[in-house]
Amino acid sequence: MISLIARILLIVPSLIAGWFVSADDVAYWVIAFAIALVFVVLTIAFELYVHPLLKRGPRP
Repeated sequence: MISLIARILLIVPSLIAGWFVSADDVAYWVIAFAIALVFVVLTIAFELYVHPLLKRGPRP
């Protein structure tokens, strides 16, 4: 199950890397990995900072 989730999450960075770099290039997977790390950092930042603010709701 975790393998399936990981594959789904890594499809998006590989598609984005495909827009900028040829799939035959050596740096393709390095760039895809860097984009995946950015997604992971953005997800963690959202969960730490934005999600609690949205869950709290409007102030009276």
